[in-house]
Amino acid sequence: MGRAGPVALALMAAVAWWGQIQSVDSAQFRPRPAPETYHWILPVNLPGVEVATLHPNDCYTIREARGTAYFGELPPALAESQRKLMQPYAHLVETHHPHVECQQIACFRVAMLTAAIERELKRVDQLRLLRGVNHRPSSVDAWFGGAYTDVGSDDRRVYRNTPEQQMVFRHLGASARGNCYEAKAPRTLSIHVRDQQVDRSRAGVYSGFLYIEHHHPVIVGEQIARG
Repeated sequence: MGRAGPVALALMAAVAWWGQIQSVDSAQFRPRPAPETYHWILPVNLPGVEVATLHPNDCYTIREARGTAYFGELPPALAESQRKLMQPYAHLVETHHPHVECQQIACFRVAMLTAAIERELKRVDQLRLLRGVNHRPSSVDAWFGGAYTDVGSDDRRVYRNTPEQQMVFRHLGASARGNCYEAKAPRTLSIHVRDQQVDRSRAGVYSGFLYIEHHHPVIVGEQIARG
């Protein structure tokens, strides 16, 4: 081969290097998936609801949240209304404006049951046992009440105030400032009722809308699957 060998090897290396550059460039300039908004519904007598799958560096935050929970012995009428609620539920919603609503029949049914439960909650005389979805738990109230997101802690049933767990009131504050939280690894994001007393009677519904901004390139197979 003589001198042709090293020249050919150098040329092949240059071609491979250029191919890598082109591959990186094409990945960088591939468009990101459009942001998504999920509607989630969590009857508070159940522990949690899985909402969406996150990629590393995906940005997520709860933009709207509503609902009241009662942590105490349930009157018969309240227990019966709570029994009629569906399982935890989360789904993607189409939105092109800041205020979003769920138009699905299942959501209307839950809204009617929620209204009935909230009417019963207004008759409860133990206001100290009522907790809104954005409640800030403290040692004064035995650390119960409110909701939080979890993106992969070791034990999702127990709130430990780790970076993987964020209370809803923190999400709403971050969202109001135009910020959100970043996922550090591929994770399933879930939302839980903040309650260390797992066997405590609870009634009510927490619900809201969670926003996800994807920071990874579009995956062709997913794009095709979504139509």
